[in-house]
Amino acid sequence: MMELLAPAGDRDALEAAVNAGADAVYLGLTRLNARRGAGNFDESALEAACLFCHERGVKVYVTVNTLVKDQEMDQLEQIAQALWRARADAAIVQDLGAAWALGRMLPELPLHASTQMAIHNRQGVAFLRKQGFARAILARELSYEEIAQCAGEGVPVEVFGHGALCVACSGQCLFSSLVGGRSGNRGLCAQPCRLPYRLEGPLCQAAGDWLSPKDLCTIDSLPRLAQAGVASLKLEGRLKGADYVYKVVSLYRLALDGEKVDPALLRQVFNRGYTQGYGPGVDDGELMSVPGEKHVLSGGGAWPGPRPRQIPLTGRLTAQVGQPLALALSDGDSRVEAEGAEVQRARGKADPQRLAAQAGKMGGTPYRLEALRLEADPDAFASAAAVNALRRQALELLGQQRARRAAPQMQPPRPLSEALAALPRRAGAGSGEAEPRLCVQAADAALLARALAWGAQEAVWAPEDLTGAGLDRRPDFPFTLALPPTLSGDGLAALNQWALAQGSRIQGVLASNPAHLALKWPGEMRADGPMNLFNGVAAALLDMPHTPSPELTCAQIRALPGEKELVVYGRAVLMLLRHCPLNHCLGGGPHAACRRCDRGGAQVGQHQLVDRKGARFPLARLKTDQGCILRVYNSVPLMLLRRAGQLPPSARWRMVLTGEDQELCQALVICHRRVLDGLPLEGPHWDRIKDLPSTTGHYFRGVE
Repeated sequence: MMELLAPAGDRDALEAAVNAGADAVYLGLTRLNARRGAGNFDESALEAACLFCHERGVKVYVTVNTLVKDQEMDQLEQIAQALWRARADAAIVQDLGAAWALGRMLPELPLHASTQMAIHNRQGVAFLRKQGFARAILARELSYEEIAQCAGEGVPVEVFGHGALCVACSGQCLFSSLVGGRSGNRGLCAQPCRLPYRLEGPLCQAAGDWLSPKDLCTIDSLPRLAQAGVASLKLEGRLKGADYVYKVVSLYRLALDGEKVDPALLRQVFNRGYTQGYGPGVDDGELMSVPGEKHVLSGGGAWPGPRPRQIPLTGRLTAQVGQPLALALSDGDSRVEAEGAEVQRARGKADPQRLAAQAGKMGGTPYRLEALRLEADPDAFASAAAVNALRRQALELLGQQRARRAAPQMQPPRPLSEALAALPRRAGAGSGEAEPRLCVQAADAALLARALAWGAQEAVWAPEDLTGAGLDRRPDFPFTLALPPTLSGDGLAALNQWALAQGSRIQGVLASNPAHLALKWPGEMRADGPMNLFNGVAAALLDMPHTPSPELTCAQIRALPGEKELVVYGRAVLMLLRHCPLNHCLGGGPHAACRRCDRGGAQVGQHQLVDRKGARFPLARLKTDQGCILRVYNSVPLMLLRRAGQLPPSARWRMVLTGEDQELCQALVICHRRVLDGLPLEGPHWDRIKDLPSTTGHYFRGVE
């Protein structure tokens, strides 16, 4: 049976989840967790939470699931100590460097790869298996078939089953970070997706909740998930209260136990309307919420009564005059015996059965007494207070023994310094050249050829059509292939085979997801920005040229080891979507079957999302045989020419061109070439671009 995994934003929610029947809970410490707005747990509260859960046979998974800065690495050592003292059952991690460090400090601690790690295909799970992860928490946007492929890779998989649904492909959202300054990768998402936008273009001019999905509900789909091989069903809600947690967990407990559940009961708890999500295949018109359907609370059938978790016990009460009152309890695995006050001789009529009845009162505890053997003298007497004290003592001893038995046994953590000593040690930023190489990335092979003529030294091809016909339009000169961060397992396998068949034409690849690291590629492999390399441990661990996380500052990038590549121009991808706002606007239908943009006429790439302040966010399409993936671009491009002298040393500068006209592209490439050649920014090309609206991203402001 699937594990039922429940959220615990604070102690009240934790107790509600356990009493409602959760098999495991996930919770965060007060730092380095992706729900910094929840109540969370300090180290002493974590120990108490683990003791409470382990006594009741419930596991505790602790979230350490944010990107971790270099200056925060010492906090990992304190977290490792806290996890060991509390005997946590696993840690949930996003950051590759943090995962490696925790794994070295606490090698016996199971590591679960957070959904923020963007594991969304079988190749990604294969990478986790090679790295020793104990579980893959899959991206939310997978179909049943894709989940089944992932489950077949030999690592238990966990999926989200209920609650708020992120619209962006998991781990690949920079909207809150770049537009609002609050990083979702650091636990501070401002949820710009929940705001209304206008979708504007030749086919649609309408306001709507184009980025705000309904809440996920899979209570009717549990057999499909079980058939797909899901090991754990995660319920969302660390920012929700205990009442919400109890109600949702209890209904899923009933459903998983094979009992009939009235689906109307779920409409009595906070929701934005419900969707089955991506599992059965996305309907672009059904996935997103509609005005008036947000925060729906409606009537339904009678609520099921409380189902507190109760552990059956057997016992023996011994009451012999002149001897200590004794109570032995057993749950079948653990057995304890406690002794209390001396048993007195009754002055009047004795009633030993009263002693047994008093000893069997288990109200307010997680136990129920199924059988109690009484061994008592006929004239034995003990006060109710004495029996109550004995029962409490015996239950406390039993709880401690159950908790010790359930808690994982781990050796004390090794020092962080000892773990870091095993990392490869490479030089800082050295490129071996007097200046960075100028690289230009684009989807148009002809534009890349012109960019080389304008002064670029490397062409990076990022195809927007990964079908056979689209790949046939590759450059006819040597190039680097930019791999998309999100692609189905079948799509990635096909792209990999195509790339290997190109021979020496492909000089290298830009890997943007852990899945890419599980495969062999032609030429040199470099890590791209969506890989989210955020600290020196992660950079040293991959041991390859890399583009640091786009959320790092110049100073933080400068401190990273290894050969670095900087994106110096281009519109950042704020979101990747596996639904289409345009198809939604025009009536919806199955996303994978939509071929609207292939039938001629206006396409989704001619449309933009416009926010309440008038900022315009262009859309672009990545075409695959498994359905389109949509990109939402920032409203203005990154441009750093005026602050080029403040950038950290690097081996490459990369410009990303995404739809600019040819004259503008030429001006941009020539001006970047002039800066690298030490020439002043002047003349008609500079005049063409100097007043363009632009941003410097996080290079000079960073994130919390």
